[in-house]
Amino acid sequence: RTTANCRFKASERLKYLNNFSLFTATYLSLGLILIPLIQNTDIALNFHAKVLNLMQVFLAVAVLVYSTINATARYDARAIALNDCGDRVKDLIRSLRNLPMDCDDFSEIQDKYKDVLRDSENHSQLDYLKVMLEKKDDFNITSLKRLFLKIKALLWFFFPFLLPSLMILIETVFILDMVGVTEVLPQYLGGVPAEK
Repeated sequence: RTTANCRFKASERLKYLNNFSLFTATYLSLGLILIPLIQNTDIALNFHAKVLNLMQVFLAVAVLVYSTINATARYDARAIALNDCGDRVKDLIRSLRNLPMDCDDFSEIQDKYKDVLRDSENHSQLDYLKVMLEKKDDFNITSLKRLFLKIKALLWFFFPFLLPSLMILIETVFILDMVGVTEVLPQYLGGVPAEK
C-alpha cells in the first residue's frame, strides 16, 4: 500500500512539474515576443535599446535551454508510467486479499510485484515522506518530528519551482520597468532612457 501511494504521489509531483514547466516556457516566450512589439510603439521606454536587445537574447537562450531540459525530463510520460505502476500495485493488493486464508505460497505475487516495480522508475524520498505524513495509522510521527518533516517536505517540493519562478519574476519586473510602471532595474541596467 505504501509503495502504491508513493507511486501516485510521484506521478502527481511530476504532473505539477510538467504543468509549471509548460507555463514557465510559455510565459518567457510571451515576454520575448512582447519586448520587441513594445519597442516598435511610441511608448517611452526606461531602457536603452542595447539593454532591450540584451534581454531579448537572454530570454531567447533561456527559453531554448529551458525547453530542451523539459523535453529531456519527459515529466508527462514519467507521470503516466508511475500512475500506471501504482494502479498495478493496487491490483496486486486486491489479488492478495482474494487469496485463501490458509495460503502460504506468495512467490507468484512476489514475482508479479517485482515485475510491476521493474517497469517504472522509483519514487523519490519526498514522495515517501509525503505518504508517511498522510498515513497517520501506518506511521506514528508526532509533535516536533512531524513539524520538522512537514517543513522538510515543503522545502523539497518547492525547490524545483524556485528557479523558474525567479525567471518569471525577473521578466515581469523587467517589462514593468521598461514601460515605466515600476523602477526597480533601470538604475542597475543603464539608467533612464535613450528612447523618450
